[in-house]
Amino acid sequence: MPSTVSEAVATVRTSSISGLVDHLLSEPAIDPRLASALHAVQEAIAEPVADGPFLSVLLRTQGRRLEPIKDALLCLAGQTSQDFEVIVIDHDSDPVGAAAVRKIIASQPASFGGRIRIVEVKGGNRARPLNAGIHAATGRYIAVFDDDDLLFGNWVAEFERVAETSSGRLLRGVVAVQNVAPEKWPQAQEGFRTISWPKAAYPREFDQLAHFEVNYSPFMSWAFPRSLFVTYGLEFDEELTVCEDWDMILRGSTMCGVDDVNALTAIYRRWEGGASSYTDHSKDSWAWSEARVWEKLDGSTLVLPSGSVTDVRWLLAGRGARNELNALVHSPAWRLARPLRGFVRAVRYGRALAGKARRRVRW
Repeated sequence: MPSTVSEAVATVRTSSISGLVDHLLSEPAIDPRLASALHAVQEAIAEPVADGPFLSVLLRTQGRRLEPIKDALLCLAGQTSQDFEVIVIDHDSDPVGAAAVRKIIASQPASFGGRIRIVEVKGGNRARPLNAGIHAATGRYIAVFDDDDLLFGNWVAEFERVAETSSGRLLRGVVAVQNVAPEKWPQAQEGFRTISWPKAAYPREFDQLAHFEVNYSPFMSWAFPRSLFVTYGLEFDEELTVCEDWDMILRGSTMCGVDDVNALTAIYRRWEGGASSYTDHSKDSWAWSEARVWEKLDGSTLVLPSGSVTDVRWLLAGRGARNELNALVHSPAWRLARPLRGFVRAVRYGRALAGKARRRVRW
């Protein structure tokens, strides 16, 4: 049972297939045949017992940013909870970059390096290495950590803490954002520098409806239950050129629900200059991927969290107000009244100037 009001609200306002099954089974007049089928569904989607570690960390790299990947591995080595494995997914690295990544991994302490595996992936879009990592993972939960971001020491431990009572829901932590830029270090070394302070720019709590509009959750803020992929059979959409994280967040959250971690656990580095997903892919590529995510979601059946009807009604009421405002500003009456509005603004401006003058005189 939730121990606080905030935990109770978070528990209620989460969507999940298991919650729907529980709700149907609570109906006193349910058909026994349907009840039997639903009990079978309960068994099938029950969280499996994993023999592996708590967390499998998928670390994507293309061998281009070697200094950031050193930082990434240092972040993992310094976690307060070490109950995790690391799967480094080498996606289309050139021979020089691939060799450099292997050298960096070989330099890790044995206690940490022994839990690192390398998976090589050739071709495909950004989702292909993720699917390869999922097939290699043995953890109860799976998280994605790209090689140019940062983790605080509590990242694994906070996921682990909330997972104890999450019943297989997705876990979402709080992530800050920081701007960085590439630069040359001494001896022509490819480095970088931070150009802003970290800022907690993303919502602290998960909002399902808001995420239908835009992704407010960087990838490393999530830990996905392995059952999402093993039991429900979800895979990352390899047709997407970008938005593969947003697509999985939306599909996974409506199936399994979400638990908020309510702790700052990572920093998302936003690169200014140099290569990134924003520069490697055109506006058309982004627009096509976003449209594909929406189209798939629009063609599916959604289970929304409790309270969503109130939110939807509020949004629809706002849409009506916006439509009325739009009709007003484009109406003939609005155009005819333009000189009058100008006169009213002039009068207000004159009164403001007069007020300032009177204050100066009194002074």
